[in-house]
Amino acid sequence: MDKVAIPIMGSAVAPRFEAARKLLVANVEGGRVVEKKTVLCEGTEGHHRIRALQMHGVGVLICSGIKGSYRDMLTASGVTVIPNVSDSAEKALEMFIDGSLVPDERDPDDMVDMDTMSHESLVEHARGLFTSHGYAVSEGPGEDAFMIDLVAEISCPICRRPVRVAVCCGAHTYRCKQEIFEFHLATQTDYQARAYYCPARPAIEKCCKEYDIELIDAEAVRVPGVETAFDKIPLLRGPITDHEKASWDAE
Repeated sequence: MDKVAIPIMGSAVAPRFEAARKLLVANVEGGRVVEKKTVLCEGTEGHHRIRALQMHGVGVLICSGIKGSYRDMLTASGVTVIPNVSDSAEKALEMFIDGSLVPDERDPDDMVDMDTMSHESLVEHARGLFTSHGYAVSEGPGEDAFMIDLVAEISCPICRRPVRVAVCCGAHTYRCKQEIFEFHLATQTDYQARAYYCPARPAIEKCCKEYDIELIDAEAVRVPGVETAFDKIPLLRGPITDHEKASWDAE
């Protein structure tokens, strides 16, 4: 009997093992699933999830993205890791059972080196950055829009109306195009601006520009001029919906 675990987001394989809030654990025997259950996960890193796999006696992990260090830990403990799977969890299980599960090929230019990054750290750094520039910062809306890590709000210096900014901190997934696209979909209403907080890379810069998302480079967080430009909205240099006069690019 194989005990298989799949990190899930809704009905799909979650884009990142370490950030998944649920694991689907299935017992596979004789070419069929004989039992399955959902295991809740805590925290924003992988150690808790690895312990959960060990507690439930999992021998196979099917996932999309996974940090190299966690993959090595699982492999060393005898768990077979099948990464780069992007499909529904049920489809992934079916393909595992019939032997047709083939990881997808990833574009190297679309990859982000997550071994040098912590999503939890990025969130805390982004929170501090926005707070230090006068924003009121709250948690994102939760699982239904998990790409929105924070919501930052500030009064427009010209009209005094509120400016709501959805903030996504990179490292939800291992493919920046996927992450930025999903962030774009989750923030099409209710926000005057969207900010993506992550170390800047050419592929990330290109994708943010395509979706009119403000890229804030986590490796160079100080935006020149915001301390003295009192008629501009701090940190946001691109167009801001309904607040164009306070946008940096309106100069």
